[in-house]
Amino acid sequence: MLNQLILIGRTTRDVELKETTNGRTFGIVTLAVNRPFKNQETNTYDTDFIDVSLWGLTAESVAKYAGKGSAISIRGRVANRILDFPGEQTFRTISIVGQQVSFIQTKAPGSNTESDESNESFTLEDFPSGEAFDEAMDKFDES
Repeated sequence: MLNQLILIGRTTRDVELKETTNGRTFGIVTLAVNRPFKNQETNTYDTDFIDVSLWGLTAESVAKYAGKGSAISIRGRVANRILDFPGEQTFRTISIVGQQVSFIQTKAPGSNTESDESNESFTLEDFPSGEAFDEAMDKFDES
């Protein structure tokens, strides 16, 4: 069995780094990813906007080198989350957790200038899961 995905797209904004209560760094990057087929009504490619959680050095590297409009690829996994609200229904959601990022064409954060830095990869092997992931997402949702 395999839980792996690869996304290639452009960042829609600069990544803002945050920290969990345990001091772990994380950030969310939103990728604009074109669908591989044309919309039959408009004859254009539709775009999906996909949020990806990044942790540790991976998050820091993307925040440092990949500003809004950068083309990057992300290898990661799909994570299930169960949200249990007291006295209410339990909800199951999925999220995308990025594990490795490759820079295809970068723009400096806060800039419209493209950089020649490309094809660099960063991997974070010990990304959080379970309680650590829930704590991080709770803190991110509060801001």
